[in-house]
Amino acid sequence: KHTDLILLDYAMPDETVLRLEKLRANPSTKNIPVIFLTGITDRKKIQEALVMKPQGYLLKPINRKRLLAAIQNTLEA
Repeated sequence: KHTDLILLDYAMPDETVLRLEKLRANPSTKNIPVIFLTGITDRKKIQEALVMKPQGYLLKPINRKRLLAAIQNTLEA
């Protein structure tokens, strides 16, 4: 199967970091774009997430149109 995009919940930062590091370390998944979905609004946590260079960071609850736009923009980039 071919994966075009990964939507990853950032609710558990330690596990998310580990999962993202594993994805980036694997040659077959390292170039798959990742968009974080989260309910975390703490500025420090957001900055920690952005250091990992996801292609997007969206807050829950997510508006359907905003999610689809983020997916489309990421896939077209």
